[in-house]
Amino acid sequence: DRRTVIGWFPNLQSDANFEITSDCTPAYNCIAWALGMNDVWVGLDHPSNYSWAWWPEEVPCDERTESLIALFEYFGFEIADDPTPEEDYDKVALFADEEGWTHAARVIDDNILHSKIGTAWDIHHSGGNVFSDSEYGSIYAYMKRAISDRYMTDTRKPKIGIISVSE
Repeated sequence: DRRTVIGWFPNLQSDANFEITSDCTPAYNCIAWALGMNDVWVGLDHPSNYSWAWWPEEVPCDERTESLIALFEYFGFEIADDPTPEEDYDKVALFADEEGWTHAARVIDDNILHSKIGTAWDIHHSGGNVFSDSEYGSIYAYMKRAISDRYMTDTRKPKIGIISVSE
């Protein structure tokens, strides 16, 4: 498992904060995870055998970095100046490459992020540009949301059972 992830993200080899924290699952992705969901795939498409991927109708659904910011704003986040943890706030880091947004991660401590890697594992890793040598690119924005606004994740995500799954 560890070697596979390092194969995808070589900079993790020397990352003292790198740790696999879950089993593989296609049930959710990095965007859902950063928003606080672990039962919905939020994105443009789903890479496994599922035929669905959910995105709110109210938000432009494309690869522009502004669209990912708009998605997080829909769930109560606002732009943050930096990744420094703040009492009573959740923070996230948004990643992009030259083609558009690619990834999102939770900020869990000073310079430590918690990511979901596609249909694979959740991992802890250092912040900064640990993914810069990969398809995830680099961090382009930090966002924060008051912990008291976490309810927005539950009230604005689709209800379980309304998304069809193909076998």
